[in-house]
Amino acid sequence: WSAGTGGAPSEYTLTARTSAGGAPIATLPMRLTSASFSNVPSGTYYLTLTASNAAGTSPPSAQITLTVP
Repeated sequence: WSAGTGGAPSEYTLTARTSAGGAPIATLPMRLTSASFSNVPSGTYYLTLTASNAAGTSPPSAQITLTVP
């Protein structure tokens, strides 16, 4: 995906799953490139990110594994 004529990304979407390739448990639209979350239960989460602009939405990023102690 290239921002192309649509300009820089205007929104990002973070998707969280509890198993690799599983159904999403949360899909969070974000305007900034960083975020923090409180009260996340212990466990392992699988995260992907997409970027959107006027030209469309990128494919999902590589999956990141996050373990919350």
